[in-house]
Amino acid sequence: MTEKQVYINGDFLAESEAKVSATDLGFYGGDGIYEVTRTFGHQLFRLDAHLDRLERSLAYIRLDCGLDRGQLEDLSREIITRNKSLLGETDEYALWHVITRGGQFGVVDPPPTVVMHCVDVNFKAIARGYLDGLSLVTPGVRRTSSQSVDPRAKVNSRMNQVQATLEAKQVDPGAIPLLLDLDGNLAETNTANFFFVSGGKLFTPMARNVLGGITRLTVLELAAELGIEAAEGNFTPYDVYTAEEAFTTGTSATITPVKSLNGKTIGGAGDGNLPGPVTLRLIKAFSERAGVDFAAQALGHLGGNEGPELLAEWTRRLEA
Repeated sequence: MTEKQVYINGDFLAESEAKVSATDLGFYGGDGIYEVTRTFGHQLFRLDAHLDRLERSLAYIRLDCGLDRGQLEDLSREIITRNKSLLGETDEYALWHVITRGGQFGVVDPPPTVVMHCVDVNFKAIARGYLDGLSLVTPGVRRTSSQSVDPRAKVNSRMNQVQATLEAKQVDPGAIPLLLDLDGNLAETNTANFFFVSGGKLFTPMARNVLGGITRLTVLELAAELGIEAAEGNFTPYDVYTAEEAFTTGTSATITPVKSLNGKTIGGAGDGNLPGPVTLRLIKAFSERAGVDFAAQALGHLGGNEGPELLAEWTRRLEA
């Protein structure tokens, strides 16, 4: 097989043949939800937790996708199995579930559209972040309020995050937005949850203001196992400016250290000082649980002399 297969409404099709109707409400209404689950070692990580969130999102938008939990699990594993032969030894997939209300305007109770497809994890795009850290900017665009669309639901419409990203990149082309809520409290980035370390303790925005990330959940579990005190709450940029460390958590990149917020370097996040000690402990623990050193895996995808040199630097920081 030389082409990925995609699942659409009961059929497995070659990716080039997979099509969704132009009248689908998800296309021109954003009426749907999605979920993304990453593989580690070619095995789906915490699929149950991702499907739990998928079902909560479906319940929120009042949509029955026509598949029970067992069918969702079986199809998720099957689409990975069908595409696994196209993966290199150190490659991974992000499995996307996209479920829309289907149909078209004026049609009562149209059948939903259910799509599952595999996207290659773009290691080259995320690799440098583990060593250099991310630069974050708080845009004027605020995270959608729960009084509008609850941020805990993973809905298809992402214009809120898109506008925040565009604004952040006008300030710094390499920056990522860290959105605030309507009260000026920290929320999340365009694709990830946010943590910071202060006084050796771990802090993260309240769950009601953010998408409940599965990587976020795993980090909180690991912190408890490692004896790292963690708390959710309402925090502002001030708390980050005065913090010792910060990092983001997301499905593809997993845990990525943060270098600065609005141009202010966080703690000792200078050359050779990332990840910070607490962040590094969590990276090591997560890698052990996933069975893959995800940062080394990403750095190994960089070509030329850069890849081996940066991989060696990562090993040095792990052992420091």
